[in-house]
Amino acid sequence: MEKSLYYFFISIFMERIQKSLLIFLVVFILVSSFIPVVSYAGIFKTTVDKKSPAVGTSGAFAFVSDFLNGGNYEDYGWQMIGKGSAIITNKVNYFGEPSIMLSRNTALFSNKNVIQGDNSFSFQALVNGSYGFISIVNSENQPLFSIGVNGKNIYFGNTPQTAKIIGNAPNSVYPGNWVYLTAYIYNSSSNKKFSWTMQLFVDETDSVFANISVPDAYEYAGIMISTLNGISYFTDIIFTSYQIPIYYPGYNPMMGYGQGSGLIVTLLPPFTVIHANMILHNWSVPEMGILSFQINVMNYYGTTRSTGVGFFQLGVDIDPNGTISPWYVPGKNMVAHYFLNSSNPAVQPGFPTPDNSLLSLNIIYNVQNKTILFQIIDYNASQEYRYWNATIPYNGSEFYSTYTQLEFQPSSSYPIQDYYFNGTMFNISYGDSLNSLTPLNSTYMLPFTLDAPTTWCFTYYNSNISGYSQISS
Repeated sequence: MEKSLYYFFISIFMERIQKSLLIFLVVFILVSSFIPVVSYAGIFKTTVDKKSPAVGTSGAFAFVSDFLNGGNYEDYGWQMIGKGSAIITNKVNYFGEPSIMLSRNTALFSNKNVIQGDNSFSFQALVNGSYGFISIVNSENQPLFSIGVNGKNIYFGNTPQTAKIIGNAPNSVYPGNWVYLTAYIYNSSSNKKFSWTMQLFVDETDSVFANISVPDAYEYAGIMISTLNGISYFTDIIFTSYQIPIYYPGYNPMMGYGQGSGLIVTLLPPFTVIHANMILHNWSVPEMGILSFQINVMNYYGTTRSTGVGFFQLGVDIDPNGTISPWYVPGKNMVAHYFLNSSNPAVQPGFPTPDNSLLSLNIIYNVQNKTILFQIIDYNASQEYRYWNATIPYNGSEFYSTYTQLEFQPSSSYPIQDYYFNGTMFNISYGDSLNSLTPLNSTYMLPFTLDAPTTWCFTYYNSNISGYSQISS
């Protein structure tokens, strides 16, 4: 992936460099600030720090509408144009998520949170139904361009009424007739008005569905969803000044609950403890050091700058033969330090743990002692492998953001289809003591789509205590 204007405001790809310099492709959630880190394709990598100034949390915008809390469309920042019918429903859902149902000739728009004047922006939406359209609109709520779905047919036009078929959605892991639309719209020259291009992805991100000239995109002021005929359903809608999709040739970067999509525009209150529970239901992988499940936390510096400094990770590699390898990243670089009783850091075979193992993950900043404790407890492992603790010196700010990841490194020996994983992350919470933690709510973590084999099954945190399946067969 080249560091260029083309990937300006890139989705966050955090890297863990192991002893062999293998770098893991990472992706994941909506949290509290924007942290772009560039990842490069190939076997041998180096971590790249863009050395950019602090992004902060002003000037950027992200409008998010996932309908997880019921209610009506107005609760999520939408307004209706004319008359129509828009109902939040569980009747047709996306992997358990509710959606909004629009009847024929219904249009909703939103300009909530939108800040104009950037040279790039992104949107995404999941669409199911008959002639359902996503449009970017100007300040008068007139469409600048529109992308539509009718079954598996994909449409493009200046307006929904003038849109024409431009292709068909590929076979994918998405349920029923759901289609995942995501696009990065950017200005490729100094001429702000006439050099805008939309890079459109449909259901997958290892190939660009279409590159389309959208010269009026500089007038963006909001987003609109609409249905021309029949009924359409929409969910997981995002409109943001940051980049969501990334074109990574030959490989589908996975997206899910995680920071890696660069949509973080608000900070959490400062905290010193992050906690999560993890259940490893079952898995089958051909090699170690490729797949991992983890939580992440950033201090203020790590939250607001594109750097690995102030960035802390804690997780386990999902290894062959029912084994896992616990590790942490200490906030100074992207090197994974393994807890195992061996040379460190290193990729090791790991220790045995049974199916349905319950793990507790904690990252704790002791302000008085100026240390950070990384702790993993595997409640189902034998006593020898149950407790993993590591302490590092630390004298920095409190934490301001967090996210979870499922992380997969493209393997030179095995395709992603040779890996199987079924796991759950839940009880993600933060605060200043393990005894008084605040659960993260569904407005903080956003469900992103995963383009992964249908044999994979993830359950990630949302407002429900055990979450819901994000990908399943």
